[in-house]
Amino acid sequence: MPFAVQHYPKWAVVLVRTLRVFAYAFASFTGVAAVLYTPSSIKPTTIVLIASMAIFGAVCFIGTLWQQYVVEWISLFFLAGGISVYVVGLWVGALHDSKYVTAASVLTMLVLLLVVRIVDLTVYWLKNVRVAVISKGLADDDR
Repeated sequence: MPFAVQHYPKWAVVLVRTLRVFAYAFASFTGVAAVLYTPSSIKPTTIVLIASMAIFGAVCFIGTLWQQYVVEWISLFFLAGGISVYVVGLWVGALHDSKYVTAASVLTMLVLLLVVRIVDLTVYWLKNVRVAVISKGLADDDR
């Protein structure tokens, strides 16, 4: 469990994990909806990037359920990238029509929160690598 959450009470750990599961489920659902309902004028490359929201949202969902932080961590890069492509499109639309500003702002906030989670998991991974290196160094000294 990433270090930022391990000091939480048990109920908070369960709540945070449950909320992440729902967030990733909705990210996957959003990716599916974006692919199905995106106008046909969008380039195929963009559709592939938007489809990554569906795929990697599901992978993050599974990683969180299985408590495999590395799966969640790696998938988050792709999920944030897929959502970012969609957000850029909304901000471009907002330049021409102000009705897109709210949606673009909310999704920008989502991307920033995903980046916060990426940083959290990166720090946790670095901490684990450091502990492994120190443990290996101590084990080598025992010989």
